[in-house]
Amino acid sequence: MIFYKLANRQDFASYWPEHKAGELPDPRIPDYYRDIETVLGEHLGDPPRKPGKKGDLHKSAYGFFARPAALALFVSGSRNKVATHPAVLLGRESEEFQQFWVLNYVDCLDVPNSSISEPVGRAPGRVGVIKRAAFDEARWDGSDVFVVPQDPTHSVYCSERFVAQWKAAKLKGALFSRFLMDPDAVKA
Repeated sequence: MIFYKLANRQDFASYWPEHKAGELPDPRIPDYYRDIETVLGEHLGDPPRKPGKKGDLHKSAYGFFARPAALALFVSGSRNKVATHPAVLLGRESEEFQQFWVLNYVDCLDVPNSSISEPVGRAPGRVGVIKRAAFDEARWDGSDVFVVPQDPTHSVYCSERFVAQWKAAKLKGALFSRFLMDPDAVKA
């Protein structure tokens, strides 16, 4: 089985929080990824660039935001282990978006066979940045969307089956890569 790390496509709009409403109270998620971002504005960078394309999946500095069809795939792929909170994307107020966190933790990271930087700080049970993840399929529970508990960045991993479902649904805005700077990453 091939697994991919979820990211947002850089050619689609990215957002910056305009208003926050506390944080998700789940200690498994690192502090800086728990912010509940209720209102977001498109971040154009400096100098300003053309506004990005509008997709079904977008990302802020730390959170993912999805429209209902995309969110439904994440919910089913993670075996309903997702926390959500309504969000408003400025300029797209008529569209429904949810900020979401995948809470399906699967301890299947094969640490000795993964390319991982040295951990920074003292986070018990966590590793450094995972550059190229290797997974132990014997410890994988069959979930199509999951997070490994050792990851300090709370990255979302997806199975190739999930990527196929995403493409079949014709959803836009996601980048699925096998490793950092993957030239063969799947853009959908």
